[in-house]
Amino acid sequence: MSVRSIPREFHAKARIAYAVAWEGVITTHSNQVLEFILEFSSRIAPLDALDLYFRVVAVPEPMQESVRTRALPELDLDCLSPVNPLPTLSGWQLLLRPDLALKVIRYRRDYAEQTLQLARMVGARAAEAVTATHVSHATEFARMLAGAVPVEKAVAHYVFVFNLTQAMATTVLQRVQAMLAGQQLAQAYSHAPPPFSPSPYPAP
Repeated sequence: MSVRSIPREFHAKARIAYAVAWEGVITTHSNQVLEFILEFSSRIAPLDALDLYFRVVAVPEPMQESVRTRALPELDLDCLSPVNPLPTLSGWQLLLRPDLALKVIRYRRDYAEQTLQLARMVGARAAEAVTATHVSHATEFARMLAGAVPVEKAVAHYVFVFNLTQAMATTVLQRVQAMLAGQQLAQAYSHAPPPFSPSPYPAP
């Protein structure tokens, strides 16, 4: 995680802030994964639910294994609902009732599509939790660099380091600016404007 655009005296603090934020995001994803698996336990098996979470929530690839190893030890399989069995056909039904076979295929397809739609909705909730985590850490990052780096530049650096999507980056910047608006205004009004020096030359 680069610190080249940050003043040298903040390099150590910046790297610590990166590590804290990285751990914070992993923790948020891990908590959301556990909740996701629990909510979908009647539809799909736990490991399939974990893979589905990674499909519907933007988890950086370098972070995925850490999320797995953080979440799985906390998973209590005894608390999960059994997976509802889906209808199947076998034996003579497959040969003599092609209409039933087609009906089962459609049912299973519709069930899978509905599961994916629900997962996307729950994934949106998880994304909100992750966004809130990024906002919290980006705010602390901007506060740490206050006076040395403008808020927008500090947040832009945070966004770049964590490779946030454009939509999440915009949200994070807006929320951080909103949270620090009062502080920025107080600093601006605490200093008198620079003295005005009119040009000694007459206007043309």
